[in-house]
Amino acid sequence: MTYKWTVKLVGLTMVILVYEDSVVQSMSDSQKREMKESVEEMFNHAYGSYMKYAFPADELMPLSCKGRYRGTEPSRGDVDDSLGNFTLTLIDTLDTLAVLGQVEKFETAVQLVIDYAKFDSDIIVSVFETNIRVLGGLLGGHVMATYFKKKRRAMEWYNGELLMMAKDVGYRLLPAFNTTTGVPYPRINLKYGMEKDNLAQRYKDTCTACAGTMILEFAALSRLTGDHVFEEKAHKVMDYLWQQRHSSSDLVGTVINVHNGDWIRREAGVGAGTDSYYEYVLKAYVLLGDEKYLYRFDRHYNSIMKYMSKGPMLVDVHMHKPTSSARHFMDALLAFWPGLQVLKGDISPAIKTHEMLYQVIQRHNFLPEAFTTDFKVHWAQHPLRPEFVESTYFLYKATHDPHYLQVGKLIVENLNKHARVPCGFAALKDVVTGKHEDQLDSFVLAETFKYLYLLFSEEKDLLVPVNEYIFTTEAHLLPLALSLINASTIETKIKTNLYDIDLDGPSLLDPDDSTEQQTCVNPLHLNKGTTSYAFDIRTELKDYVNNILSPEDRCIRPGPRLRAAEFLIGNKEHQELISKMGIKISTMSDGRLQLLHSAGSATSKQDAEDGLEFMKEMIELSQNAQHEHQQEPMTVQFVSNPFLGSLSLKAGPAQFGYNLKVNPPILGQIAIVQPYDACQTIQNPEDLEGKIGVLERGSCMFMDKARRLQTAGAIGGIVIDSNKESTVESSLLFAMSGDGQSDVTIPLVFLFFKEGQHLLDAAYEYPDLQVLLTYKPKSDVVLNTVVKENQEQVNTQTQSTEQVQAPPTSQSHHLENSQSEEFVDPNVQAAKQMQSVEALESLGKSTDTYSCSTQYGPVFLSIFATTLTGDNILKINRNEDKTVDMRFHLFQITENRKPEINTLYVNIVEILRQKTNFLSLENQEEYLIALARMLEAAVFQGYINHDAGHKILKLSGLLDIENDNIIISGQKDVQEGTSPSISSQHIDTMQSSSVFCKRRTCPLLEFSRGQVCPVQKDRKVSSGSSIPQKQSSDGV
Repeated sequence: MTYKWTVKLVGLTMVILVYEDSVVQSMSDSQKREMKESVEEMFNHAYGSYMKYAFPADELMPLSCKGRYRGTEPSRGDVDDSLGNFTLTLIDTLDTLAVLGQVEKFETAVQLVIDYAKFDSDIIVSVFETNIRVLGGLLGGHVMATYFKKKRRAMEWYNGELLMMAKDVGYRLLPAFNTTTGVPYPRINLKYGMEKDNLAQRYKDTCTACAGTMILEFAALSRLTGDHVFEEKAHKVMDYLWQQRHSSSDLVGTVINVHNGDWIRREAGVGAGTDSYYEYVLKAYVLLGDEKYLYRFDRHYNSIMKYMSKGPMLVDVHMHKPTSSARHFMDALLAFWPGLQVLKGDISPAIKTHEMLYQVIQRHNFLPEAFTTDFKVHWAQHPLRPEFVESTYFLYKATHDPHYLQVGKLIVENLNKHARVPCGFAALKDVVTGKHEDQLDSFVLAETFKYLYLLFSEEKDLLVPVNEYIFTTEAHLLPLALSLINASTIETKIKTNLYDIDLDGPSLLDPDDSTEQQTCVNPLHLNKGTTSYAFDIRTELKDYVNNILSPEDRCIRPGPRLRAAEFLIGNKEHQELISKMGIKISTMSDGRLQLLHSAGSATSKQDAEDGLEFMKEMIELSQNAQHEHQQEPMTVQFVSNPFLGSLSLKAGPAQFGYNLKVNPPILGQIAIVQPYDACQTIQNPEDLEGKIGVLERGSCMFMDKARRLQTAGAIGGIVIDSNKESTVESSLLFAMSGDGQSDVTIPLVFLFFKEGQHLLDAAYEYPDLQVLLTYKPKSDVVLNTVVKENQEQVNTQTQSTEQVQAPPTSQSHHLENSQSEEFVDPNVQAAKQMQSVEALESLGKSTDTYSCSTQYGPVFLSIFATTLTGDNILKINRNEDKTVDMRFHLFQITENRKPEINTLYVNIVEILRQKTNFLSLENQEEYLIALARMLEAAVFQGYINHDAGHKILKLSGLLDIENDNIIISGQKDVQEGTSPSISSQHIDTMQSSSVFCKRRTCPLLEFSRGQVCPVQKDRKVSSGSSIPQKQSSDGV
């Protein structure tokens, strides 16, 4: 039978459904505390059993209640290559003890490792396992020991012993890298390297993950010791693996020949064989700041999601023929992938894959080592792996959805019920029968219990600020501050002990400051409670595993079908999906689009049914859109320099609040709302006071967003669509609906995603951008006249010594009428700072220049780097208004790219030492660290912690420039004939941090989309808050 439906597409709108989850309830603080204490008891049971029955053996045999030493027990094959008779479990557990706050046990364990761990045994070990467990464990232990020593909690006697042991292990692994490709051999003899047992001939092939999971540990080792050889070796491996990817699919295989680079196994997946390679490509960017790794990960990720992602499932494909599946099962190691997607910022597919895995666990109590695509057990073992727990933890961190606490609770219950034995916890030999194996891998204590403990912990209760570290693939903690050290120059230009103080965490995340203001905005800040974005996605997958179609109908839909509300006409993928449903698109003679549905044209019975439901939804949406489209559009007009009213964006109106059609327009500077979706209490009301807030669509009602904006003091709001393919060019505007209340009195307008990006791009390039919310655009003549008058007013105020008046109230932003409009420009500071920037740029107009500045209180620090020839100089301007400008002018900086932060830092330190009295000051290292913190804030647009800011403030008063004749201050006159070319006026000196950059480093959210910072060559920069770039949300 053929069904024919005709739909006039006049516009699409999203139908927001609010679900009440009657099953998953929020977990109270006392319940979370009980779960945390339960996890700690479980850890103590396992750790205590190891120390009682197994130490100093590598592993505990929980059924035999004894230790496993290499060579004394029957061989288990490759599994035993992780053992080296070097107290593996104790080393791997060190930083778990620290995270759990068991400081005394940690201190004892460190001493035991120092006394008992030896690495000169004649034993062949896995290079990969030794790196992530032993080398990583020693580094994590060293980082924690240093942290506790700096905080004076413990470890007063510690003197870097674990770091020296890590260096010893690193040198023992180096011979494995002596291959023609640089890709390391998979095995090595701890005592004799590759020289004994003909290892080079026996082991010619290695897995991609085995070779590509070295960069974090080796780079950290180089940067902590000053020996760059480790990081160089690891970079070479990563470069070669990238080079060997398939040129068209951007995928890598699972096994490669270390001598010629041939792919031995060409299956491509995200599980065993490649898992941690992809993890380390992204985390190398996060830890080291090298943008090439983000570029590579984006390329890999796009291919993975294009070829391997089948709804919530991730199936292996052939790297050279990615449209063909390589095997019919998935392995448990892919459970790490949702956690990595959280780090990437792609939340929706992470939720889906995690939910699929959770349903498998609900069926079998644990995740089998492998299961088929129809969710039957393929390999029944389960060694208590941590990957699923890891993803659960990160998804909870990203969504605050209590569902993930309940998931963790089930895991805890299953571990106690099915894996707990008198001497610890035993691996499952068969998840179906529940039979145990006499094995407790070290990663259970290093990772599984660590992530479970963190899942139920509050950040304020942790001794270790874990947000200031990155987790390795073995969950060892490495400080993000390592990104400030360039291993290739550390020996020649920077004291190796300079950054020892930083091992308590990176400055941009000072625990004393507000973390919400110091980290990149998560566009999916979701409501805590029982109704959430994540819940809606999981609802679509309800009983997904149990409801798999029968084997005779293999044309199954690999996930939830395309909804009419999600459909975009210009999206080719959407066109293919509806074509499978039997739906065709045709254009009628009058230009209207027609959808034709024929069940007989669908690829399967299920697709035909999906098509019928799609058409019903489309009719309903079309009817709603016809009603909503009768609303007239509003306008967002750019009125500040350089636009002067020349650019306007068409915006959708709201059916509530201030009516722009009948009331005067609203003028104001824009500010980004935090959280970006405004579905929780706004965290930055001081930034929104008297301004127009910019926020993202999704997760809650428009009316609720407007109420929160109004409470925060905003005079209006601009909502940007979260669907990254929407544009006014192909979608018809609709009016945002209210809830029948009249308490909102500010205007709210709606921009589609493409137009929203125009706004964000302009705000990013011109941070002091002012816009007009109006019914119709105002004439350029009027705007030019107003701006000219404002500029004259600013010039008058600049020359005046009178105190600057407070910004106007929100009422003063209303324009009385279009014929006699009076703008009040609140942004006097921006115009004055522009003078300073003009002076900086007078040093050279080269396109290969880089300037970056930041402010803390009255201190204004700026760096101007250029390829021009000259001597590096420092200028200090002590102004009459008690503000201080510190200007570093750096010459002959690397051409054609943004200079590395370490290059800037090294040159700045050299200036201080050579041209000032810095070497005569006390506490030099503290000042250098504070300077590094302020440099971070300038380059990365971060916030300066109070301790560093106060030290810079003190330093600015102590520094004198030797033989200087151009210091500008209240006590020293300008040299005759010398122009005070760098004089900055500071108005709001109490502002804690004001940042601006030219060719600045983009925020993480922007780079995660593979975008490039917008740059306008002739644009002079000014201060302003950071703007989220080209984000998208999977929210409603």
